[in-house]
Amino acid sequence: MRDLINEFATQYVEDLQRQLDSGYGQRSIQNPVLFLFVGDKCVEALRAVCASNERDWQNSRGVLYVHAYQEQTWEHPQVLGCRLPKADVDKKTMRSSVHERFLQDEAGKVELNKLMKLASVRVAEMGKLFSAFQQVNIAVVTRADDPAAILLPELTLLLKSYLNELFKNVSADLYVLLQERNNGEAFGFSSALSVSFLEELNHYQSSDFRYRSRLLVTEDLVKLPVEHERAPLFSIAYLLSDKTEQGLFIEGGMQENYELVSKLVLLNNKKAEHEFSEGNEGYSKLQFIRNMAGDGSATRFATAGLSKVKRPTHAIALTVLAAVFDRYWEQLREGELVPKTKAREKLGLSAHELERKMAAILPDPHVLEEMSGLMTSGISYGELAGMTMREAELALFDGSSQAFFEANIASGAKARLERMLAQEPLADVIQDQIVADERFGLYAAYQLTAELANGANLQDELRTGIREAARQVELIRAELNEIYQQRVDRQDIRLGGFFTRDKERVRTFTRHLLQVVYDKKLELLEWELLLAMLVDYERQAEAIHRQIGEQVEQLEGLQRQLREIAQASVREATDYLGKNVDEYYESVVRDTMRSLEAAKGSGFYMEQRYIGSGALLFQNRIAGLVERLCQFCRNEILTRSPFALSFEAELLARANVGAAYDNRTVLTRDDLFLDLSQVLEQRAAVHIEVFHFLQKHRYEEKYLFADIHNDFVQYVLRQDEGNRTYKQGCIHEEQKSGIEKMNLMGGFGVEDLMFYRNNKKYHSSYEESGFVFGRVGEEGTS
Repeated sequence: MRDLINEFATQYVEDLQRQLDSGYGQRSIQNPVLFLFVGDKCVEALRAVCASNERDWQNSRGVLYVHAYQEQTWEHPQVLGCRLPKADVDKKTMRSSVHERFLQDEAGKVELNKLMKLASVRVAEMGKLFSAFQQVNIAVVTRADDPAAILLPELTLLLKSYLNELFKNVSADLYVLLQERNNGEAFGFSSALSVSFLEELNHYQSSDFRYRSRLLVTEDLVKLPVEHERAPLFSIAYLLSDKTEQGLFIEGGMQENYELVSKLVLLNNKKAEHEFSEGNEGYSKLQFIRNMAGDGSATRFATAGLSKVKRPTHAIALTVLAAVFDRYWEQLREGELVPKTKAREKLGLSAHELERKMAAILPDPHVLEEMSGLMTSGISYGELAGMTMREAELALFDGSSQAFFEANIASGAKARLERMLAQEPLADVIQDQIVADERFGLYAAYQLTAELANGANLQDELRTGIREAARQVELIRAELNEIYQQRVDRQDIRLGGFFTRDKERVRTFTRHLLQVVYDKKLELLEWELLLAMLVDYERQAEAIHRQIGEQVEQLEGLQRQLREIAQASVREATDYLGKNVDEYYESVVRDTMRSLEAAKGSGFYMEQRYIGSGALLFQNRIAGLVERLCQFCRNEILTRSPFALSFEAELLARANVGAAYDNRTVLTRDDLFLDLSQVLEQRAAVHIEVFHFLQKHRYEEKYLFADIHNDFVQYVLRQDEGNRTYKQGCIHEEQKSGIEKMNLMGGFGVEDLMFYRNNKKYHSSYEESGFVFGRVGEEGTS
């Protein structure tokens, strides 16, 4: 059931996000972008970045991905794979062997050149999808601990050289993924690999980095040089760890880094932003590079953090579901009680209905006449005269009369009663006549069958009937016993005169005996059967009450569970601003339900085309009711206008919800905006941990991705205005389902990284133990 409830909320989230964000169209990159993923450890990043781009970028189908791999890649129409030389199995030379074999593998270089040429042509062919075509950006992504990362300059510069043949301006940015959370397996070796890469990268990013190598190889094995002169290899090198600046591990850190890569590439390749309002500073990549470089005397790196605040749609859906059920359950409990007379009629317990049932069970009274044909013993009347009626019956029939009555009358009636009780169980009658009746429903049936009931009380009715029937049984048994004890010669019968034959007198007495005794026995049987029926009904009523009681408990449990699930979802949404959700949406549901009740009638929920009166519990148990409840919310509640507000409008509505003066959990508009801005800032903590990072080396920029015209954005832009130590702006997007924030920070060096400081000891010790991490047979870097 919990899965069913969460599936409902998840589907609503997806549907609403599509509805709100469809067609906003702001996210598109201005110029062509070519991704280069280096190493097998980037497969997961490749898939995630590609999926993120497809989801968020309008012109994502014009983006190409090159994956330089050794063993593992991912097939996709926009992915071109190029195989790199395999590394040594020996860990001591694993990293260096990749570079050494690359230099020696002439055939491999030819294939690599063919692929790089193909990639550059493919990028050029997609030019119509971009508003600016003179510039192309290479986004290089790699893991610091991937041995293939040793080929970073070769792969980047070779690709860049082919793109330079087709584009006037080619830039390259690097996105380095650092995985610090390690489960303890190969942690030393992985750390040593990463440190080796960072030291190489520090060299590549120095202002006097030079590279020259004959990497361009034609199909005829003609070689041409690739050159890079005195400049950093990459425009910006971002280092993205799974730790924050405060040293805290990020839950799902690498997944967040993949999304950061996509967002940073978008930011660096968007059309230039204009200042829409005072306090908004547009993003400029060149300005960010200059400002983070400082005096330019040392190599500087950048990092970033991203937070997303969506409307708490999941919590909203669950809160609505819980609130709707509260009202439904309230209506069920407040349903009309069954009046006593109505209950008797509906359940077939009126005097008339009981007579009808007994008539259907008992045989035709004329069947007693057949007993007159029973064989008698031939005893004389004179012998009978001194006997009691019981003795006379035994003397006449020797038990055959009782046997006949039992076989032809009593046993058949009892069998018919059993069939009737089996074919028309009271549970079915209650379900059809009470539970399924929209005026009454499940709770009315629960009340009807309770020991202490309001209104009609089935248990009392049945027990009253049982007492009366039992009294009648005892009374008739006493009367029968009295008849049996009477003397034959005292019976009020006409036996004829002096000349009447003895046989005629015996026959007259026999007819009298059978009529007097067996009419009374038939009357006794009728009351015994009625008593048995009522006792069975009492047993059924108790069982039905237990069954309905279990279902009432299930409903009460469902109410608690829905409330707990909703409240848990609201608590989980704290980071996504789940404040005032309960207060606001319970109010919205209450108003919506009142409106529906006014239009359709107060008990419309009980109609089968909506939720139903509870009869579903007898058929599909609680899951069937939950399905109907979810469907009702989808069709009748969540389609209303309060649930289609944009993020900022919904936020304002919740911010302005009314509350009692002493309700401290409800926030004011400014409190809510402050809370949201703090949540955004906390979750946008940059993804790198630095050591004693001095203020003079630090440069920060912070950007919201949102509609610049909304009140919250204006609130943030005005916050701390004039006292900021960072640049702040808004990237205008008319998306309606949420707000995002990106924090950029640059200006730190390798030595400032806690990761580098903590792991350099592993690198040094591994090298002292004979491990070779560096580039062997270097051709042309300096």
